[in-house]
Amino acid sequence: MTIRVCQLITELRPAGAERCVYELATRLPPERFAVEVVGLRGGEMMDRLQMAGVTARALGVRGKLDIAKWPELLRILRRGRFDILHTHLFHADLVGRPAAIAVGLPHVVHTVHVAERRFRPWQFAWARAAAYSADRIVCVSRGVRDHHRRLTGLPPGKYTIIHNGIDIASYARDATRRAQLRQEWSLRDDDLLCAFVGRLNEQKGADVLLEAFEQAAKTKSKTCPKLHLVLAGDGPQRHFLTDSAQKSPAAGRVRILGFTNDVPGLLSAADILCQPSRWEGFCLAAAEAMAASLPVVASNVPGLNEVVTDGQTGILCKSGSTAQFAAALIRLAEDPTLRLRLGQTGRRHAMERFDVDQFVARHAELYESIC
Repeated sequence: MTIRVCQLITELRPAGAERCVYELATRLPPERFAVEVVGLRGGEMMDRLQMAGVTARALGVRGKLDIAKWPELLRILRRGRFDILHTHLFHADLVGRPAAIAVGLPHVVHTVHVAERRFRPWQFAWARAAAYSADRIVCVSRGVRDHHRRLTGLPPGKYTIIHNGIDIASYARDATRRAQLRQEWSLRDDDLLCAFVGRLNEQKGADVLLEAFEQAAKTKSKTCPKLHLVLAGDGPQRHFLTDSAQKSPAAGRVRILGFTNDVPGLLSAADILCQPSRWEGFCLAAAEAMAASLPVVASNVPGLNEVVTDGQTGILCKSGSTAQFAAALIRLAEDPTLRLRLGQTGRRHAMERFDVDQFVARHAELYESIC
């Protein structure tokens, strides 16, 4: 029997949850699963899915009250004769579950991608009210599950924890690409490059990193190489960060790239990944850096502290502490042996725990057990 799955997500821009949808849609065995993807809004991921041969469409929802798109969603779900609707992110779940009920779609799975720390009472209320209608709630980490359980009071058996997965092989270090990018950025061989990959918004904490880097860059130690920082990503803080970087005493050492498709190349060029998130769910960028044999300096927040193991694959710091982040950067900069050890252990951990094939297999088992 072929199980028909519709993955419904809020939008299809290239970010963490959207990439998980892409991996499932393109990697689930086609002889066992027929997968389609629907986004309330479109984005680059829709084009990539279609190029990969996946049926993907966007409803073009223009706002929270754009109910004109509701009939189209119902038509898609009826026409698809799906066995499972798998919703990702809050707004997709908000419209997806009532739509599944309206068309008599038999099974609903919802993935919670983040332990939301902002004050969102309407989301919390929905989580409590709607959680019982899902066959299973997938959480990307134990931290996300524990956070969700506190909101809903649901029993542990309602949840399945599936860590996000990455294509480990694609993050193997590329010496040629490293040399090309470092030459392009006017870096010397003995300069040390710190990297950030992620959305430039409050959650990801790039503003904390920029301040911490300014502190670390002042180091005059003879054993500390010259530090540089590159930020890859886009978002609402980009203009603020660009302005701050230009006014910084370390202005000549900070580069803001904007969005990049070449994350493997960037990680090959870097020596340390920095992830100063204020809250997280999992953090694909940290797992990717580990796959690239990089040590990670990260916030000790739920989800992220399940990816990065303090003292083994990186250094965990108190969220928001620029002093701790600066100290961790200096410590790693001054100790190449420590960087090497953390990076090698990180790659082993990534291979064992975060391989994309495990991620897909766990979802396949879940879908089959539900149907």
